[in-house]
Amino acid sequence: MNMRNILTTLFLSASIASPGTAQDLTGTWEISTQGGRVGPQTMTLVVIQEGQDLTGTLTRTVSGRGQGRAVESDVENGVIEGKSFSFRVSQSTEGMPPAMRDRIGGNSFSQSFSGTIDGGSMEGTIMGIRGQGRPFSGQRKD
Repeated sequence: MNMRNILTTLFLSASIASPGTAQDLTGTWEISTQGGRVGPQTMTLVVIQEGQDLTGTLTRTVSGRGQGRAVESDVENGVIEGKSFSFRVSQSTEGMPPAMRDRIGGNSFSQSFSGTIDGGSMEGTIMGIRGQGRPFSGQRKD
């Protein structure tokens, strides 16, 4: 086998083994969603990435009786692998109408986010408390 064939084989092997260039999610993101019970919604996601681990906060505006009130939730169990990421946020039901708290069935609820990043944009799915998914997209703000 000549040197050219060896180098070609090594290059192709490395390309196949690599799932994608590692992306950096660190920063402030504006996340938008459509649909769901609350309709269109814009949230602010602040991410700190250390290696593959993600932490940070997600801030959203509450609808209903608490309309206009900002609620901040911690990013939990966050991880990024190549261009794919996932994390969870939990939110208290405090301040929600009693009927909504009863539907949720507890003092808090969690939502899971999963998606992909491509430079300054992201897209993915939010899995809600009843297992329903809705798409989201995001743009880096800083």
